Amino acid sequence: MLSGRKLNLGCGSNKIKDCINIDINPDNSPDMVLDFTKQLPFDSDSFDAVYMFHVIEHVAKRFHEGIFYEVFRVLKPDHKFYLSYPEFLRCAESYKDNRQGYRDFWEATIYGRQLYPSDTHIALMDTTRLLPKLASLGLHDIIARPEPVDDWNTIVQAKKGSILTHEQATKSNLGF
Repeated sequence: MLSGRKLNLGCGSNKIKDCINIDINPDNSPDMVLDFTKQLPFDSDSFDAVYMFHVIEHVAKRFHEGIFYEVFRVLKPDHKFYLSYPEFLRCAESYKDNRQGYRDFWEATIYGRQLYPSDTHIALMDTTRLLPKLASLGLHDIIARPEPVDDWNTIVQAKKGSILTHEQATKSNLGF
């Protein structure tokens, strides 16, 4: 097994040094080819950080809660989870208003570039709906802000709090 204390889920071609870079597509040459919509093959409380940069919008919504539960499970207490995605309403408004005359660009931020089969956005991301879900799983100190350069994208940072109780996991209907 690879050693590492950080996990990069859905790395695509954007591998992070000193991370275990995971992707479902072997063509991306990740450290591990893995479908992370299923239970992760790592011990609980084993990572210092988990990253998911511009991947969650490519995953069907029905898998999100299970993915976030697994992130919570493998993350060490008081360590951080980082997530980024295009903010659907900002992108849709930019498309509607033809912001900067780039309507095709805004359409691609909504639906993905569609250069290859998994390069589509199939889940709209809305921070106001996402943050309460993350908090219900035990993540706290949640900060959401626009990316510094691309303000239509959101970056979320959250810290793992107390251990998820069996009742919370059952209530969440996570399916693991």
